[in-house]
Amino acid sequence: MEDFSFFENFDDAIIKLDFLKILNSNEVARSLGFFEGNDILSVFTFEKVDVVVEKIIKKENFMIEDKFYFFYLSDERYVRLKYFNGFIYIKDLTDEMRINEAKVNFTTSVSHELFTPLSVIKGNLYLLRDTFGDIEPLEQMEHAIKRMERIIKQLKIIAMLELGMYTPQKNVVDVEKILKEILEEFSERINKKRLSFEISVFQKEFFNDSFMLYTILKNIISNSIKYSYEDSKIYITVEKDKIRVKDRGIGIKKEEVEKVTERFYRSKDAIKMAYGSGLGLSIVKHICKILNCELKINSDYLIGTEVIICFE
Repeated sequence: MEDFSFFENFDDAIIKLDFLKILNSNEVARSLGFFEGNDILSVFTFEKVDVVVEKIIKKENFMIEDKFYFFYLSDERYVRLKYFNGFIYIKDLTDEMRINEAKVNFTTSVSHELFTPLSVIKGNLYLLRDTFGDIEPLEQMEHAIKRMERIIKQLKIIAMLELGMYTPQKNVVDVEKILKEILEEFSERINKKRLSFEISVFQKEFFNDSFMLYTILKNIISNSIKYSYEDSKIYITVEKDKIRVKDRGIGIKKEEVEKVTERFYRSKDAIKMAYGSGLGLSIVKHICKILNCELKINSDYLIGTEVIICFE
């Protein structure tokens, strides 16, 4: 009998087969019911079991992810099964799937619960506008409602992005309009630091996902505002194949440039300068990957930072 002890410390189930008969299995595999001498058909079943059996008999290498019912456990598990050169490798993804489902359910529930009262507020706002007209307090309320709706939508879609459940919806996007909305949203922060902007738009429209592009620019501009020196200028340049955002601020140390796109990472200088979660550039990096864009960060410590989004 071949020594199988090498595989005992592996986290995945590993089984050696002779056609459909189990020759050897490690501890994780035995916990699923893969005991030596048994036929694999006595261990599990699932919707495409006939296909799996046929491929194993023909010794065709394959990989499949699906819900399997394991007789030994009397339970269904979501697993990734890989067959390669007479070996079966099984990774149990059940807990990961349940966590992902819980995240989606939670985000969906929260979004629904927040949208419901907002709809009531919007309805009453329209009634007030019919009575009092477009007075400033009502305009401020409408602006706040739109911002809240956008935040809720971002919360839901970002969760979907992280779970690989959001498909980009590409259409013609007016970049100037997006920039105007973002700067209006940040107007209080901009005025507080007495910042000015120089915006050069050489390409007004892009064919892309409007929400994703908005989220990218909002996070980059937010960082520029946050880490710029008071009374300084921020430069935004929109070209045919790229968008640049350049500031005059605290910058990033050379050894930290690659780290700033890591989730929750914040340098000591950034922590001293402003509040933040350390998620902004991580989200930007994730979205750029989905859109097949390239994220470039050029920075000089204590001088400023330029963030460039390069489109294909």
